[in-house]
Amino acid sequence: MTRKDRRPPRPFAISRWSLQRKLVLAFWLVSVIPTMIAAELAATTLSEIFDSNVRIWLQESTKIVEDEITEILRDNARIAQLFLRYTRPPGERNANKHDKLTADIANSMGIDVVALIRKSDHKVMFTTAADDVVGQISTASNAVLQTIQVGGAATGAVVSTFQTNLDGVDYQLLIATYLDASFLTSVADVHSLDLRLYLAKADDFSEIFATQRFEDHPPRVPHKIEDILRTTRQPTEQFTNRYSGLYRPIFNDSGDLVGVIFSGLLRHSSLVGLVNQSNLFILIFLLSSAASLCVGWLVSQRLTRPLRGLSTGVRAVIAGDYRQRVPVIGGDELAELSSTFNHMTERLGELQHLESQLRRRDRLHALGEVAMGLAHEIRNPLGIIKTATQLLHRRVDLPENDKRHLEYVISEVSRINDLITEFLDFAKPSTPIRATQPARTLVEELLGFCGPELATHNIDARIEDQAPGATIHADARQLKQACLNLILNAIDAMPEGGRLTLGIAQEDDETVISVSDTGQGIEPDMLERIFTPFVTTKASGTGLGLAKVFSILESHDGRIECVSEKDAGATFSLYIPANGEEDEDDEDSDDA
Repeated sequence: MTRKDRRPPRPFAISRWSLQRKLVLAFWLVSVIPTMIAAELAATTLSEIFDSNVRIWLQESTKIVEDEITEILRDNARIAQLFLRYTRPPGERNANKHDKLTADIANSMGIDVVALIRKSDHKVMFTTAADDVVGQISTASNAVLQTIQVGGAATGAVVSTFQTNLDGVDYQLLIATYLDASFLTSVADVHSLDLRLYLAKADDFSEIFATQRFEDHPPRVPHKIEDILRTTRQPTEQFTNRYSGLYRPIFNDSGDLVGVIFSGLLRHSSLVGLVNQSNLFILIFLLSSAASLCVGWLVSQRLTRPLRGLSTGVRAVIAGDYRQRVPVIGGDELAELSSTFNHMTERLGELQHLESQLRRRDRLHALGEVAMGLAHEIRNPLGIIKTATQLLHRRVDLPENDKRHLEYVISEVSRINDLITEFLDFAKPSTPIRATQPARTLVEELLGFCGPELATHNIDARIEDQAPGATIHADARQLKQACLNLILNAIDAMPEGGRLTLGIAQEDDETVISVSDTGQGIEPDMLERIFTPFVTTKASGTGLGLAKVFSILESHDGRIECVSEKDAGATFSLYIPANGEEDEDDEDSDDA
């Protein structure tokens, strides 16, 4: 790559890794350690609270099973009074009727087995179930929960026995309710909750009821858990990666362990798998980091917005645009910086204007020195040439063709002399003799003087007086010369005719006389240079007309401004002091 191909670096260019991104990153880095500590504390607290709630839930679910068994025993005790009233041994009068009534009551109450057993020989005198089922049931008083075979399947049963005496013979009333699939149907609908009932069978506690089935869960109570239950006689927990579980023991009136209730909750398919300390820490940390980044982005946006405006303003100032201003937002240091920048650009604009005026004055001064020297050096030879030519032209014997050429010489010498005079007038303007006079009078005189020329070029002229009675403190002769230059330029800008408007307005202590045309307008790149000497858009112009107007207005402590668009005409506005110092003194004395 050659040196020409290299692109110069842009001053104050913002890199891809901008200040806003750096602020967001810094904000996050500053808050990451407190966020991690807060996330750890929150995760620990929430995890402990959730685990505590899970334990309570599991305990309550096992308590439901225990309460259901207790409720069955209570119902058996209540219903036994009714059965003892109607149940009679076979052979007694109305025994068949009473037996049917007992069976109907048992069926309506959800009791699976009602049997009357004679104690002396354990003979079943009456039963609502098959004899082989009744034969499996122990009538021991402490055999509350038992496992029997019903239809070839192991089924748990809640058994109650009651003693009675009928006609001098001792009997046992047996009431049993199966713990089958209809047991705890409402709890069985809870998703991911597994309720199991283990009852004693041989030397183990085998499963006889379950609402759900966890994979790889033992069908028997582990011996370790069984030993803990016998020793502590309290529920024991078992938490694994797959599930959270609780074993609750069931004891009979003799204090023997007759059953175990297990309640478990799957971790992978419930909130338990999500609400653990590690997951909570990650979740809270991510949410806190996201909130921190959002707050950091908002704060950085607030901080960098004025800086972006300042960066744009600095680029504009570097490019030479001193009219650039940045919005002032708030009342902090950034707002003060923006206000200071605006004040700086305003001062730079004023300095640029002063610099341009100084450069113009320097050029005018240099031009004046050169013009005066040239005028003295050129005018003397021109006078001799003109005089000699006129003498030759007066000779009688001179041919007509030679006379005509001598006339050309005399004419061109006169034109050069006029041009030198114009240079001298521009280079060394005379001091204006100012007096206060009505602005309207001056404008009417100009329009009357230029009326014939305007009519010749088919130009409609009019006056727009927006400040009747406005005055100007100026040298009438010089100001007429300046306005006349502007009117002649307007005529040249409207070769096909148009409209010329002379306006009068008042702004503070200045009177504004404007000259507007509907001509060709001025190119934008020429607007800044039209008041510079020797700059002209005319093919035969000297470029001193507008420069002379500028000089006249400057000597009057006024100014000239131009507004123009291509093919939309131009408006030159002359700002002239309305009153002189002596006029103001007179007004003050009158007021006094």
